[in-house]
Formats: sequence, C-alpha cells, structure tokens
Amino acid sequence: MTNDHDLTRRTYLRAAAAGAAMTGAAGCLGGGGGGGSEGNSWRTQELATVPAPGDAALYEPTDQDQTGETINHLTWTGYDASNVQGPFREQFDCQTQLDLFTSNPKAFNRLQSGEWQQFHQATFDMAWIPRLAEAGLIRPIDYEDWKPYTFDQYIDLFKKENGYKYAFVNEDDYTFDIDGTMYGAPQRFGWASFVVNTDNVSEDAYSSYDAAWSDEFEVGIYDLMFWGIQIIMLREGIDPFKEHTEAEVEQVRQATFDLFDNAKTLLPDFASMNQAMKSGEIDIGFISGNWINGTLRRGGNMQFEAVVPEEGSVIWVETTAFVKGDQPTVSDNYLAYMQRGENALKLSWPTSGGTNVVPHQTAWENYNDRQREVLRVDEVRDIIDRSVFYTGIPDLDKFEPIWREAKSRL
Repeated sequence: MTNDHDLTRRTYLRAAAAGAAMTGAAGCLGGGGGGGSEGNSWRTQELATVPAPGDAALYEPTDQDQTGETINHLTWTGYDASNVQGPFREQFDCQTQLDLFTSNPKAFNRLQSGEWQQFHQATFDMAWIPRLAEAGLIRPIDYEDWKPYTFDQYIDLFKKENGYKYAFVNEDDYTFDIDGTMYGAPQRFGWASFVVNTDNVSEDAYSSYDAAWSDEFEVGIYDLMFWGIQIIMLREGIDPFKEHTEAEVEQVRQATFDLFDNAKTLLPDFASMNQAMKSGEIDIGFISGNWINGTLRRGGNMQFEAVVPEEGSVIWVETTAFVKGDQPTVSDNYLAYMQRGENALKLSWPTSGGTNVVPHQTAWENYNDRQREVLRVDEVRDIIDRSVFYTGIPDLDKFEPIWREAKSRL
C-alpha cells in the first residue's frame, strides 16, 4: 500500500476549504453494474439525466422490469435498518438481503474463496478497495457517469477536485490515485481512537493516548487487533501504513505489552465495551471510535467520547463497490438510492445498528441539533485535520503474534 498521506492533517483541511454547491439529487438508473463491462457477465444501460432537486420522478423504474429482483449486499450493521432498506424495497417492489460482517480481512477472504458469486455489492473500509480491485473481485465504475449520483452529492472534504482519492485506484500498482479508476462510492466514515468517560478523565489526561498506559485509570481493551495496533503505532510515532523495521516492530511489541499489563479487562466486542463504560467498570476503552460509542451518546450519555488526542486518529471510509459477476437490473438504482442525501441521513441515524456520520451534503444540512451533538458533526473537520486516512498495513502479519502474546499476559 502507498505511504502517501497528502490528504491528511492541516493540508487536507486547507485543500477542502473551497467547495462547490451540491448539485441535483440522484435519479433513476438501470442496468446493473456501474458503467463498465467484463464481457457478457453483466448488463449496462445508459444512466438517466439527473433530475433537479425535489423532482418527484426520482427513482421511477426503468423500462427493464425490476419487480421481484433481489440485491445481495455484503456490508456492516446499520445498512440493514428498516428505515434504510424499507423505502427502497417498497418503491421498487424488490428485495434486499444484507449479510453483515465485522472484519474487513474475513470479508475479503470470503469473497476471494468464491462467495463473490453470492453478492452484487460490497461495502468495505476504503483501504480494501485497491486489494479487491487487484484480486478482480470488484468492477470499475465510470466516474463521469456516476459523478452526479456520488461525488457531486458530497461535502467539500470528499470532493475529488479537493483531493479526495480514496475511491480511485491506479491499475498499474493498485494504490490510491486521484487520477486512477473509480472502484467505489464513499458511504459512511469515522475515526478509530479511544473512548473516555470525560466525567472521570480530565481533558489534560486524554490529550494523549498515554492515558491508556497510566495506572491512574481503569482501562479496558477491545480485542480488535487490527485497529488497536494502528493506534499503538500512532502513539509511538510510527507510520502504520508502511513496511516496518525490526526496531519498529520491537517498539510496538513493548508498547503493546505495557498496555495490556496496565489494563483491567479484555472485552470481546463493542457491546461489552459500551457496557463496561456505562457501568463504570472502566474509565477508558481502547480502542474505540464514533461507530462504537455513538450508541451510548444516542442514549443521552454524552460523557462518553471517542476523543482524538494529539497523536491523531485513523479515518476510515466505508466504500461500496459492485461485485464482479451478474447483476440484477435494479443494482444501479440501489447504489444511487443509498447515495441520496436523505437516505444517507437515515443510514447515519438508523433504527438499528450504530450511528455514524456520512459525507453527503444533504445529510449535513439536515442533521438536527441532537444528531449534531451525538455525531459530533461540528468537530469532524478538526478531527480529519489531525488524523491520517486508513490505507492499509502492508505487514500486518508481523503484529498479529504480538497481540496474541499480549493477551496472554492480561
């Protein structure tokens, strides 16, 4: 993976300062597959003209009969919420089947082992988009055709013209490249850091990840090696997204052991993390993020905050791609539906699953005061300014044994 972070920290925020107004909402598509081809294995159809905002004719079925079709979507919790899926199913008289996962690597392995045949669309954290493309598991998307339905709808931070590149792949070396081929559409995003009970942990203390290594606080560790190792690297001043030297690996090993030696408990899932925070069992949860503690905040517990200390956080962007193979004719409409601002807003605040911010301008304009506080919408630009975008750990296998050994010490 590339070690290019030119869209992180203050330079990213400055680049995004000037943006264009949002254009019309996404309209009726048809044909299934996003504007490209791979022989005769899937169908395409010219995309319809984008209607003006508020046009009542949005998402009328095309001439091709879509009634009774089913979209199979491999994705995260929240996408399956009734307020997200119900309106699409009703409008198109179609079914949607969502298979939820919690691990990018495991989901990738599922597709690579042959399960790609079971799905039409898949939503991964963006670092996996180049890997999926290189493995031939997803198909390219025509940027010009899809721009009105995707990037024209986004907030300035996610505009291609402002430098957002994490949906575009250089097909020579399969790294992110703003001039590369579009392979996905951003849908939700957030940050990985740690969560603190601000009633028990002072702002001075949580200004650094060092608080999780301090015996002053009760610390719980979420057994999620993949994100935990990245945050440990940030704390140690090590770039997570490059090949690491033996000295750096040893530095991470010692820091990981010290963290576990200081921790009170190991937590198997984010529900356990939230319960331990709410019960007062722990003061700090390592790791966490807005996707984990948003449920607590939505319940009125604003003292629980996924803070971003001076070392920064890791920004992830859930990105939806078309899986290779046959597609139902309604597949394009499904992706465009999910990208519409009012539907993205529902995904940001689903009837089931976690709360997450989305990059869609209409959603940002329509968050109410409570949603803005829970989601910390007004802090997002500063959080991105101080963080790094997740582009993948190329030598993750070096760190998996470290995490396992550290757990045995707890």
